[in-house]
Amino acid sequence: MKRKTTFGLLAAFVALATAAAGCSSSSKGTSGATTPTTTSAPAADFVALGGWKDPACNASQPKVVVGISAPLDVAGTSLKDYVDGTQAAVVAFNGRGGISGRCLDLKVCDGKADGPTELSCARQETEDKTMVAGLASTFIESEGDAYQLFQSAGLSQIGAQVTQPGAWNSPVSFEFTMGGSGTLLAGMPALKSVGVTKFVIFVPASGQVGALAAFANPLVKALGMNLLATIQIPPTAVEFTQFVLAAQNKGAQGGVLALPGNVGGQVIDAADSLNSEMKLSSSWGTFSQKGVTELPATISKNMAFTDAVPPAVANSPRWPIFNVIIDDFKASGKADLAPGSITAQATNGWLSVYALVKVMRDAKATDITRASVKTAFDKAKNIPMFKLTPPWTPSKQSTNPVFTGISNPWYWTGHWDAANKQFVVDDKQVDILALLG
Repeated sequence: MKRKTTFGLLAAFVALATAAAGCSSSSKGTSGATTPTTTSAPAADFVALGGWKDPACNASQPKVVVGISAPLDVAGTSLKDYVDGTQAAVVAFNGRGGISGRCLDLKVCDGKADGPTELSCARQETEDKTMVAGLASTFIESEGDAYQLFQSAGLSQIGAQVTQPGAWNSPVSFEFTMGGSGTLLAGMPALKSVGVTKFVIFVPASGQVGALAAFANPLVKALGMNLLATIQIPPTAVEFTQFVLAAQNKGAQGGVLALPGNVGGQVIDAADSLNSEMKLSSSWGTFSQKGVTELPATISKNMAFTDAVPPAVANSPRWPIFNVIIDDFKASGKADLAPGSITAQATNGWLSVYALVKVMRDAKATDITRASVKTAFDKAKNIPMFKLTPPWTPSKQSTNPVFTGISNPWYWTGHWDAANKQFVVDDKQVDILALLG
């Protein structure tokens, strides 16, 4: 395929991936700053897992200012879980010493999934000379322009959920997932893991939707699957059974929900009303344990799931770090961080804070600045991620000509065990870039 054609297909694909990234959580929230704490967080399990137990940070020292931007109160695209998980982690890691004894101070900006507002958030971060890094942020409408600002200012973005080449290929982008792109593509092996070979993709209506099938074709072939159709859902749709029926009439065994959360919910409701046995794939960033138990039983038993990190409530003792994360989240007192309500979004927020603190500790940095953060992440290798993701080298480059800057293409897949009310995670991860070829 010619390079020009490849990027033409990519332009259409990333627009749909942006929709997939904008999944809704059920919680509502407000923006603000996290006040540093001087109360030590529980650390025994963290130490046993390779962590540390330093005295709590000193609130009298200059703060290490970090920022996060995400839509908080927008119907269908609320990503408040990222913010709440990041805030809780800041408090916990301040109790573990912060960075060089200095307390982290998290500043939150509600991007509202609106281009001008998102750019305003990005400008606030770059113009705040005390801010040394961004954490776990999501820019839905203005990602490319936002990352131009970050790159010009040398402001590293750690653990961000990136969707477009201008972000994932940026030298200041240090992400450990493939963002919305990974979520959309990984929905296909997730369906394969529950026995689906013939499937459709439910997508927002767009004149470029046809390019999605061409872009994903190598992955579909590698999986031995058959993409029957892309089912387009217009923004004016009020009756959704027609889309489920269209998929069933084509012989689909399953469907990838590449949709904003509110629209995806409408498709799920329509499938339930039809008593459909079609299997639907979604993300652990959208569904917590509590969220799945609230679905109709006929739907939940047929759901496939995926994400770059596994769910906090699963069938396996493979990830003892979740005991630490759950304790850190419980301390916040927030409903969306209760054990049964934790999503992969919140876990990503925690991992972003951990990664910043870990990398700067290992670098033995005494001067925490934008430049020292960038240098430390450029040099860091094989950061232990507690088996939630493979050991992470932030500056690693992919050999894929499109996703050059992606450093972690590995995704988990699984399903829901209704009898035990828990997620079952498959033993092996899938390498999305290897499947793309």
